[in-house]
Amino acid sequence: MKFVLRYRPEVVADLDAGRRWYEERSAGLGSDFVVECSEALARIQRNPEWVGVDAYGVRSLRIRRFPYVIHYRIEGEMIVVFAIMFGGRDPSAWQGRI
Repeated sequence: MKFVLRYRPEVVADLDAGRRWYEERSAGLGSDFVVECSEALARIQRNPEWVGVDAYGVRSLRIRRFPYVIHYRIEGEMIVVFAIMFGGRDPSAWQGRI
């Protein structure tokens, strides 16, 4: 089954904030962050059920190399991405987006 990725509008801002933060630390690191996020999203799209689900039906995949997590839910043939956030943030920062 081919799943379609859909993003909440806030996800673009999440990704950009992470990119800017890493780019300020080291030139090119922001681009590396975006590449890692893109690869993680491709893995999710290929096999979204690979990641465990919580009591609310949300799945969370940690991004390689960076302490960020992609939070998403499977809805039929669609994968809805709610957030791409630093893993140490309070979950309430993204839970309101569900």
